[in-house]
Amino acid sequence: MQLLGHDHERGVLRTLSSHTLLFTGPEGVGRRQVARWYASLLNCQADGSRPCGRCASCAALSGDLHPDYREISPKTTTSTGRVSRRPEILIAQLVPREGAEEEPLSRWLESPPTFKRRVGIIDRAETLNRSAANAFLKFLEEPPSHAVIILIAPSAEAVLPTIRSRSTLLRFGTVPTEEAHPLSRLGRVGDALRRRETPETFENIESAVRDYFQALPKGLEIALEAGDALEKLWSSSQSSEVAEYLLAYASEHLPEHYLAVAEASARFENALSAYASANLAVQVMTLDLRADMGLSI
Repeated sequence: MQLLGHDHERGVLRTLSSHTLLFTGPEGVGRRQVARWYASLLNCQADGSRPCGRCASCAALSGDLHPDYREISPKTTTSTGRVSRRPEILIAQLVPREGAEEEPLSRWLESPPTFKRRVGIIDRAETLNRSAANAFLKFLEEPPSHAVIILIAPSAEAVLPTIRSRSTLLRFGTVPTEEAHPLSRLGRVGDALRRRETPETFENIESAVRDYFQALPKGLEIALEAGDALEKLWSSSQSSEVAEYLLAYASEHLPEHYLAVAEASARFENALSAYASANLAVQVMTLDLRADMGLSI
């Protein structure tokens, strides 16, 4: 499995014996890829350098068919099939619940591994609702010896304290740009390929997001002007990219305000989907974020 960067983090992982890990860092920086690499390392059957990339376990993981690797992520639809306004990881995804459609992660992790370790990934762990987190705590405290749980979140502050305190934290920074792509100034590996196709679009989004956050503490009028510029991009076909960059910037530079940014971003996109005034929605977002930063209106 070929990875870009994160040599230090992978070196640390080779020394760890923790059963619960929390990977934090900006979206697109490579946390999920390293999680898969770690699963490959733990299950590799080679006697020499691991992961070898050739044994039955490594081959299965590269083909997305590994019996000891599983990812769960927030549910994007409600029980009635409607699109969820606020995707969450639910109790039934983690622990047994009557009527659940799929095997919960805890029960899957309890089953004996085919190779060496069962590795469960909880992607976007910041969306764990309190009920789900509390129901999963006992399992986190006493996981089976063959189980490893990796939670992926933008920052430690974005995860509930009860989860954070039971995890070994590993922070992921951006990789050197020359290791990713010359256009990827944020060093986010996930951007590299897309930037090759539309470099100007990414430059515009990156600049608008940076300018917006830098304008927030400079005064309400300046912040609202930056919000107007951001709204024009956000209301266009690149709306998902703008939201992603907002979260990535907050994760790296303003982790203590990440939850406020995520909630404000979700409210803006909900307003767009409801055909509300985008200009008014971004003004509300600006006021909310300034309030979260302790700035006067």
